[in-house]
Parts: sequence; structure tokens; C-alpha cells
Amino acid sequence: MGAGYSTVTPPPSQVSATSIAQTVWSYSPRVLTVPQYLQSAVQANNPAELQTPADMANLPLVLYSGLVSETQVAAFINSAILSYGMATTVAGLMSNVWDINFTGKVLNSPYLTSTAVATVLAQLNAVSAQSLLYGLAQNYYYNAWINAVTSFGPASITFSTNTVISTNVLIAQNITIASGVTITCGTTTCFFVAQSFNNYGTVVAYGGAGGVPLSSAGAGGTGGGGIVVVAITAALGTFNVNGYPGGNASGYSASGTGGAGVAGIFYIVTGVTVPVGGTGGGNAGYYGHAGVNGGGGGGSDGNYSGGPGGNATVYAFSSPNAMATYILQGLSDWWLINVLGKTPPSITPLAYMYGSGGGAGAVTGGYQAGGGGGGGAGEVVVYGYDIVSGTINAIGGTGGAGLGGCSSCYYGGGGGGAGGLAFIFYGAAAGSVTATLAGGIGGTGYGASGYNEPGYQGLTGASGTAYIAKVTVNG
Repeated sequence: MGAGYSTVTPPPSQVSATSIAQTVWSYSPRVLTVPQYLQSAVQANNPAELQTPADMANLPLVLYSGLVSETQVAAFINSAILSYGMATTVAGLMSNVWDINFTGKVLNSPYLTSTAVATVLAQLNAVSAQSLLYGLAQNYYYNAWINAVTSFGPASITFSTNTVISTNVLIAQNITIASGVTITCGTTTCFFVAQSFNNYGTVVAYGGAGGVPLSSAGAGGTGGGGIVVVAITAALGTFNVNGYPGGNASGYSASGTGGAGVAGIFYIVTGVTVPVGGTGGGNAGYYGHAGVNGGGGGGSDGNYSGGPGGNATVYAFSSPNAMATYILQGLSDWWLINVLGKTPPSITPLAYMYGSGGGAGAVTGGYQAGGGGGGGAGEVVVYGYDIVSGTINAIGGTGGAGLGGCSSCYYGGGGGGAGGLAFIFYGAAAGSVTATLAGGIGGTGYGASGYNEPGYQGLTGASGTAYIAKVTVNG
């Protein structure tokens, strides 16, 4: 070959239009390999200047070379999609040719409109669309991911009256909850995904059910639910994922042990521990055992045991980014199936999270009954590039009081539910976020020495943890 030239043979793993273009750019003289007409077309925002649509494969080259800006490239791609019918071409390049860093930068630009993004994503099959969304999440392009999945959603959803949400995932470009309004999650976990999330009211969620008692012993309290927010800008307002109180015993017409509380589910970063609920009161061997994180039910003398608090399943992640990425992958597949109507061959499940129910009190017919254990508080997880402020209440439910019909009728109070967890992941700034995560106090019992004798009063649940961390966000 002539002087100044050589063959270019990238390894098979690097053979793509982008990698070849970048390799060729490294050879001299560069002016011969730079598609000057592509640079001119981008600068003029005129896709008609392209010799062929396939030339758009070299867009990363002209961007990385500093010949054009991210704004110019995004505006150019937007025009190509909406004005020149090149959505299929862009979809193919985005899923198979352009590297994820280039795609992430483009999707994060306000100059690529939601309409254009939606038009492109509609062209992709299930596998390609999943690969793109997973790639954005795994490479920490969280804001670009948000822009992608909100492209099909309504521009705005506003709640101006109290509402029970029947769906577990709510997606819109802007979500607003008006002042004084309470939103109740109709499922154990509510997921809110928006470019801008503005809560001026209250969101409430309920978790695992409490244990069921015989007769009129105290029922176990319901656990607190889960709330997940994924937004670029987030004003959190007030989130309540408190555990609910165990029931007070009101009678003792039958005999039997207390039912167990339903187990919850938690997602944590390694190093954080899900707290344990309080043990129920009662004679040794007959109190309701504390769960993770439901309170145990009160026992009935030396006859019947209080129900155990629910023992939650716990999933741990090595870092805040790993946890946030997993949650986004689950939301990606939910979105593909429920919004695009495309089902990948394998999916990541939604990260449902909620507190455990408390155990029910035991009962001895004609004599005494124990109080129900308090429900464990639930969990809140927020990713916001900018978090303005918020108040999170995740307090364990109090234990219920036992009841007896004679001076020697010994019974236990229910144990308090444990406090919950709050994970706040931010990209740039986190304003004032207040979290109240105390465990619930135990209920009253009765022993040989009278009321609240040690061993017969339910124990207080452990407090929860607030974990606030800055995460890596590439765009």
C-alpha cells in the first residue's frame, strides 16, 4: 500500500461502524477520514444533506472529535426521526451500533423530544428494547433511562383529591400530588417514575397482614408498605409506611395459639440490617417470637403461645448503584410488557418491598388472652438526581394489650413492630430529608406481680435505618 496507509483490523469484539470510524480517525491524515458532509449536516440540522441514512453511524465520531456539540447532535437526530422518517434507522443504530455512552448522552438531552424517543422505542423488538434500557441502567445513565420510559407516558398526572392507586407502577413526565391530598397504595408497593415528582400531600402504603387470632385475642398489626420514587427532580412531601398497632385482647371464649404474621420483603445495601420486632410477653416458651420485622404476639399463661412476627425476605446489594440499577431493570421489564406490549424472554421482577405483619395473641378459653404484635414498618427507596426535601415516617406499630378474668390469669402484651428503612440515593443534591424510624413499644401484660411485670409486657421493636448516599450518575 502507499506510504501513510495501513490495514485496519480491529478484534472481532470491536467490529462495529463506530469502532471502525474511531480507529480510522486515529490515522493520519485525519481530514481524509472525517465525513465532512456529516459534520455540515449536523451543524445545519439538515438530515437531507446525508449521502445515505447509514452515514448516521458516524455521529459518535463527529461528537467525540469535538466537531459538533451534544445539543447539535440531539437536535439533528430529533429532526431525522420526526421530519425525515428515519426512526427505523435510528432505532437500529441505537440498539446495535452506537455505544451506550453516546446513546445515553443523546437520550438525556432536552433537544431529543419525548415524541422522538417514543417513536424510536416503538421500532425496537423486546430483546433490543430491553438491552437498551438495561444498558442505560447498568451504565448509570439514570436520567436518560427516565426520559426513555416517560416518553410514552402522559405529560402530566395531578392528584387533587384523595385517591387509592390500583396499579403498582405510575409513570408520567410530571407527577403532582396537591396539598392536603392523601394517596393510598392499593398494593403493597407503589412505584412512581417521573421526570419531575412533586408531592405536597401524603402517600401511604400497607404491607404484610398481621396474624389472625382465635376468639377475641389481639390480632397482629399490618406491616407498613413500600414506596419507590425514581425521578430527575423530586419533592417528596410526606411518605407514611408505618407499621400498624397490634390489637388489644377483648375476650377469651376459646383456646388456641396465635397466628403468625405475614413475612415482608426488604431490599438493602450491604451493611444495613433489617431491624427485629419486639418479643411478645408471656411465660417462658409461650411468648410470641419476634420476627424480621414484625412484633411477636402475647402468650396466654403457660398454655398457648403467641404467634411469631413475620420474618421478612431480605435482598442485599453491594452498593447503592447496584441496588438502584436492579430496581430500574425491574421497572424496565414492567414497562416493556405493560406499556409497549413486548415481553422479553427473561425478565427482572419488580422490587416489591414492605414490612412484616405482627403475630396474633394466644388465648385460654375462660381465662385470658394475649395482645397482638405490632406490624413492622416498611421501606422507602428514592432515586432523584436533585432531591428537594421530604418527610418519611416508618415507625413500628405498638403491641396490643392482653386481657384476663382473674388475679392469677397471666397473659402477655404484644411486642412492638420494628422501625422501617429509608434509602435516599441522589445524583447531584439532596435537600432536607427527615426520617422517623422508631420501633413500636410493647403492649401491657399481667404476671404474678401485677401489670407490666417484666417478661409479660411486650418488648419494644428495634429502630430502623436511614441511608442517604450520592450515587454515580453519568447522564
